[in-house]
Amino acid sequence: MEAFEKIQAYFNQLDTKTFRIYIIIAGSIYVSLIGFFLYRHISSVRSLQQRMVYLNVNRKDIQKLLTRYKIVKNQQAEVDKLLEKDKDFKIGGFFTSIINTLNIAKLKTREPETSKELLDNGYTEIKLYASFNTMDMKIIATLLDNLEQNERIYTKEVEIYKPNGATTLNLNIIIATLEPKTETELVE
Repeated sequence: MEAFEKIQAYFNQLDTKTFRIYIIIAGSIYVSLIGFFLYRHISSVRSLQQRMVYLNVNRKDIQKLLTRYKIVKNQQAEVDKLLEKDKDFKIGGFFTSIINTLNIAKLKTREPETSKELLDNGYTEIKLYASFNTMDMKIIATLLDNLEQNERIYTKEVEIYKPNGATTLNLNIIIATLEPKTETELVE
């Protein structure tokens, strides 16, 4: 209590002008402290809001990636079932039977060639390159339709062109199929 009385006595003995100056200084310090803490609070809230927006955008991106991952995994399972169903599928034999059925073997400009390529996803892609000449659009459409009927193969590239002055079309086509990696390829 004695300390409080000393402080009260000190302020009582001050003249009015000095007392006002002390009040103004104390009020300024009080307002400055409130302003500082208010600024810190608003700054923290803004920072947290920006972080929340950033995290929400990342969360949505991750959800999209997970959805795409599930779709890819489902597609991969379907491809695995398809590959398992027909283990002895040969793209060259299939293509030869199609062109013999359509009676267009005589239109080949060269024998179909195959090549293998190891893919990053664990499969081997086997491509078949073929060239034909003197075809009409009906034969090309029939060939493409017959190729599309087999779910084991897919068309990678089709080039149809008309040589200068010719009334028929030439066709270059690349089709492909997938095979799973063999055990020796998995070890490497």
